[in-house]
Amino acid sequence: MTMRHFLLFFIPLLLSIPAHSSGYLGAGHSINSSASFDEQNNGLRIDWGTSATSNLDLEWSYVDFGASGYDRPTYVSAADAANEPDNDDDTARYDNLGFGSVSRSGDEVTYRGIDNLHAKGVSAGLKFKINANAWLQLYARASLLVWQATTQTIELSDERVAVIQTEDDEGNLLDNPITTNLNECGNLLECQQEGKTFNAVDFWYGYGFIAKPMDWLAIRAEYSIITLNAIDFPHSTLEGLNTSLEIHF
Repeated sequence: MTMRHFLLFFIPLLLSIPAHSSGYLGAGHSINSSASFDEQNNGLRIDWGTSATSNLDLEWSYVDFGASGYDRPTYVSAADAANEPDNDDDTARYDNLGFGSVSRSGDEVTYRGIDNLHAKGVSAGLKFKINANAWLQLYARASLLVWQATTQTIELSDERVAVIQTEDDEGNLLDNPITTNLNECGNLLECQQEGKTFNAVDFWYGYGFIAKPMDWLAIRAEYSIITLNAIDFPHSTLEGLNTSLEIHF
């Protein structure tokens, strides 16, 4: 779904809400988890919205999912590979790859991929509520999230040997020999740098409860799920348990 379709759906819905509708604003902490990554930080979330009916809210959110990361791939040298039982391939390799690829040049093997990423987004959606009693509501929420993720990439070449140039093109000795096969960071073995920024729109949903000890104050808890989809980006599912305080007006 494109941004144009996103706006065409929600702007008419917003304009149809009565001017006297009540609203709310809340913020809280998200305990995040993901089977797609080796490391997942917690994040924060801000919600605001308005009541279209007694059982339906139109809600917007800003969400920061925190940093997501992969463990570094494990390098297996040719000597170690040759000593492994039931292994006919004695070439060097990387195991436990995250989201990346391995290339070879002679005896040299290089891994390039995403080391970590940080996803944030804004959403608009509908929240369907039912009253459990006078102070407790149960709900389910469905939203479209416009998200952006910044990435850091990693390049690893554990056994890269320096190639030294000692003469210029005319055969004269250089005062300062030059290493000609350094990576983009100016190193031999490792290079971490900023990667691409990715943008997309995906379906984000959750369910939870709202407890109102006072008319103007609410405690909210929600379990939410989203799967991030983009070209050349790790297909990843993020899950979060969010707890927040809301002010109702």
